[in-house]
Amino acid sequence: MKLFNNTEPSIKTTGLTRYEWLQARRSGIGGSDIAAIVGASSYATAYDIYKSKVEEPEDREDSEFTHWGNVLEPVVAKEFSKRMGVQVQNVNFIMRHPDYSWAIANIDRGIVNPEIAGNIRFKDGRLTTDMILECKTASEFVGKDWGEEETDEVPDQYQCQGQWYMGVTNTLVCYMAVLIGGNKFRIYRIERNQELIDYLFSEAESFWVNHVLAGVAPEPVTLENAKDKFRKCDPDTTIDLSLDSDDIAIFDAYLELKAAEKELKAKLEEAQKNLICLMGHNETLAIDGSVVATYKSNKNNKRTMRIK
Repeated sequence: MKLFNNTEPSIKTTGLTRYEWLQARRSGIGGSDIAAIVGASSYATAYDIYKSKVEEPEDREDSEFTHWGNVLEPVVAKEFSKRMGVQVQNVNFIMRHPDYSWAIANIDRGIVNPEIAGNIRFKDGRLTTDMILECKTASEFVGKDWGEEETDEVPDQYQCQGQWYMGVTNTLVCYMAVLIGGNKFRIYRIERNQELIDYLFSEAESFWVNHVLAGVAPEPVTLENAKDKFRKCDPDTTIDLSLDSDDIAIFDAYLELKAAEKELKAKLEEAQKNLICLMGHNETLAIDGSVVATYKSNKNNKRTMRIK
């Protein structure tokens, strides 16, 4: 197993196993981490990022979403190059900021600027270009989160990622090419925003110093975070609240919501029963010719309700 630390100016990714690549990412904060740290990610929290830095990585298979994102990355890059009439180049390094050792970047592609250099290298803490490219894939369902093409109206987490990469690599423009639903190709242009970069770096440094290096987990954000942080109990211990404690409101809120959940579940079951009786032996329900629900049988002769 190869170990990495945050004194290496760059880490060559060619030839690394997936486990070694995950280990390399533990040596700093990357573009896919920063949005979670500042609360702008739809997929992770600061607590999740903390765990990924302080615990041994799990060498498990990629999700379907991640797998196809990796498969389609060169396709998206090639289409961007063709449409924009520019040359793009792989940068097979995890790059590190020359002044902030905890700031790393593993970009998808660099865009060659002939006025700077004919090829792209990471030299003296910067790329020999002023433009980078991130390649994305998105489902039709989240396509609405992407704004008008040729603007910088990308989802917040990708705005953070682009600004972070420009901050680490000292570049000026981050293009994002996205394939939505497998058949809609869009290109966005994000210009360097130094004020946002300064904010991201400040938050990242605080996170790295006060949590990762200090070994202090951030506060849980999700139910899964809370379950993970407090997965073990101290036997024979009790937290005893006084009647005038403000924390009693936490317990009361839980009881109220559990009661509401029970009531809502009963109402939902009644409504579903009525809907099943309405449909009877019919497979679909339509309103003015448009199908709004199905109640199909499977091979085990059990039916499944789906609302369109």
